[in-house]
Amino acid sequence: MLNCWAPIGRGDASTIASRSQELEQRGYTGVIGNQVYGPPWASLAVAATSTSSLKLETGIAMAFVRSPFETACAALELDQISNGRFSLGLGTAPQTWTENFFDEDFQPPIGRMREIIEILRMIFDAAANNASSLPDYHGKYYQLSFGALHPNFGDDVRRVPIWVASLREKLCELAGECADGFIGHSIWSQWWLEERALPALHKGASRAGRDLADIEVQLWLTASIDSDPAVAARRARGNVAFYASIPSYRSYFEAHGFGELFDTLVEARRSLPLENCLDLVPLEAARTFAVCGTADEVGEQIHSVAQHATSICVKPPIWAIEPSEAQHQATLIEQLLFG
Repeated sequence: MLNCWAPIGRGDASTIASRSQELEQRGYTGVIGNQVYGPPWASLAVAATSTSSLKLETGIAMAFVRSPFETACAALELDQISNGRFSLGLGTAPQTWTENFFDEDFQPPIGRMREIIEILRMIFDAAANNASSLPDYHGKYYQLSFGALHPNFGDDVRRVPIWVASLREKLCELAGECADGFIGHSIWSQWWLEERALPALHKGASRAGRDLADIEVQLWLTASIDSDPAVAARRARGNVAFYASIPSYRSYFEAHGFGELFDTLVEARRSLPLENCLDLVPLEAARTFAVCGTADEVGEQIHSVAQHATSICVKPPIWAIEPSEAQHQATLIEQLLFG
């Protein structure tokens, strides 16, 4: 049986609690809360208090939009609330989001992420050991002084696992080098996974003298199911149009031969809403960056990808489609995963 995780979704506390309980009863291993319109902690806290075994993960917490100390404290608190069921999923997020939405520095992302992981580990270790003080941190990008802090993280605190979400090779390498887990992007192609991402993860692990088997690999997939494969592919065009409008993603699309499409979509999105850009996306691109086809075809592709993972999260397309259609796709995906 596949080790499956699911997005937690949005809603009030009752809705989130009910969904979490349903996922736990259905057999899902864990639930994922993301950061878009708010920090990712609150919905996961609701899920924690309404379940007993369901694991929790931020997918993702944006790494650069808050201080590493705040991220560490939030992670420790959520892990305590859930009795040790939490993993901290970190990602760089798009550069434009970090700089324009949050007015925070982004560059250089790899060096900054490495230091954040070092700081988190330092704080987690001190908390787990019930240390009487925290050492200062002097890095290239972060200078932290804890001389006035009197640590009081509580009893039975553990070192929270840190998972790094990746799109391109350098961040894959960093995950292999120093993360406990590795999260693949929901628009990865299988070619990118096998030829670029996993070799980069292995390279980073080898450089650090780590065993790749010790790193959790969670792969996210976008799946669109229909008895007519062309209809399934058309439904996934919104995801391509959305992600292809993020400037820092160009090299990823170029590697797949869609550099000109990327430029076209960036230009179009300057004046057009997402819904009006769908016809610019060829079905070949939709099929490249999402798993599209009949239920049998999608099931085969999911199992082909899952052989590389310790867990998977399969999501329906969400951009430029009606919520009811996304929900129907989610139901079809669940039927495929659990029968």
